[in-house]
Amino acid sequence: MNPLTTFPDDDMCPKITEEIGAFIKASKDQPKATEKPISEEGKKIEAEQKHETEATQKPEPRPPQPQPVDVDNPRTSVVVHELNALKPGPDGKVDWTPLGDLTGTRPPVNKYSLSRYSLGEWRRHNEKVLNSDVVTESNVVDYNAKTSMMQAFGTLDKQQAENNKRLKQKAKDIFRWKVEVERACKMITEEVELLEIERQRLKGASKVLMLPQSISKQCLEMRSNRSQPDLVADLAEIQLVKEMNLVNEVRETLKTTLNQIEEQLKINKAAKHRIEYDWCDKTMAYNTDTINLSLSTKSSTILFRPGSTRFGEFSAPLEYWEYFCRENIENCEAVRQKSADLRGSLNAILVNNGRKLRNQADKTDVALAETVALTTELCTKLKENLITTLQKIADMESLIQNLQDAVRKTDAAMKLAQTRLDNRNNWRPHGESVRDQPHIGLIEEVKKIHETVTSLLGQLKNAERVRGDLIAKRIMLEKDIASKNKTLITDRERCGMVRSHYPSASELAGL
Repeated sequence: MNPLTTFPDDDMCPKITEEIGAFIKASKDQPKATEKPISEEGKKIEAEQKHETEATQKPEPRPPQPQPVDVDNPRTSVVVHELNALKPGPDGKVDWTPLGDLTGTRPPVNKYSLSRYSLGEWRRHNEKVLNSDVVTESNVVDYNAKTSMMQAFGTLDKQQAENNKRLKQKAKDIFRWKVEVERACKMITEEVELLEIERQRLKGASKVLMLPQSISKQCLEMRSNRSQPDLVADLAEIQLVKEMNLVNEVRETLKTTLNQIEEQLKINKAAKHRIEYDWCDKTMAYNTDTINLSLSTKSSTILFRPGSTRFGEFSAPLEYWEYFCRENIENCEAVRQKSADLRGSLNAILVNNGRKLRNQADKTDVALAETVALTTELCTKLKENLITTLQKIADMESLIQNLQDAVRKTDAAMKLAQTRLDNRNNWRPHGESVRDQPHIGLIEEVKKIHETVTSLLGQLKNAERVRGDLIAKRIMLEKDIASKNKTLITDRERCGMVRSHYPSASELAGL
């Protein structure tokens, strides 16, 4: 007997044994779904349906027993319950299976029966429709979502407030260090300028030092042109040599100090560069934190920045940052203090050297003045001696003339006496030629005249010799006077005029 159905035989559902295998296979292939547990009332209904099904089924032929199903698997348990709930149709056959939900195949509705669903399915459908778990879950989800949003935004607001406080504190710290760095930068800049002024002052003092050196050198050269008797190492010569040596020593001192200042100036500029670089970094960091403090969630410039949570490539710990800031300022201050000490020593060096040069110049001027005074006094004495010598020469020449006249006057007496004797010797005859007193007297007279003439000639010779000595002395005195006059001109006029341009102590100190 053909079953009462509107479907052809080929389209009918397979037998229950095949359906069980196909359902189990489909259940294993499908992803696991969460099933709700069956209540006690549903279990009772399923047991009744199972009993009715066993009673209505034919004993023969028995279908092959299904494979044992794992009770722990919820999907296989559902299949077992569905098999137990199967009931035959009006024709005594079961032509629908639990796979009807998947295939759309249901028992036919005809004039003998209106059952398309089983009672268990109807009850489960009603329970499913009336189940309020979804509504409860929606309430839970709504509460949890709102609570999560409130907590999330509260946490975000709290973190933003804390980060704003941290940024403000960091900005204050950066601003404080920036002020310190700016003050140090200003001080090192002023120190560089002051040291540059001192360097120019030192260079000016070195240039001014050329004038004392040239004055001393010129005075020594001019005094070397003195006449032969006055080429002596007098007090002025000694002081000029000391002055020349002192100028050379001061020049070496200024040269060494200038090298130290230039080296210190390089160190100051390097420290200034470092502190300015640090000031620029702190200014940029402060501006960055200021911009970050001005930003908010409503700002139009905020964007997603992937990878911004990583630390920078050259980031350092906070302790190192504080240590670096402190060390940089301390190093800059140490360099500035060293430069200030060098400036103080430079001022002392310039003042002391200028005072030394000025004192030595005064000593040299005093020595020259004493030399000029001595030379002037000696020249005066020489002139007086020259006048005396000239007078003596004139007197000696007058004496020589008198002696010559006296010698010439003795010639007549000598002639008279010799004539008388010659006459007495030649003109007295024989016995009258006697050695009488007149003849002896005449001989004595001739002898005395001869002695007198000899004496006068000796005196004349001595007078002529003395006159020659006086003339030589006159020449020597005149030469010495000329030499002294030349020395006086050199020391008093030429050296005095040159040394009148000697710089003052302030000029030698570079002021």
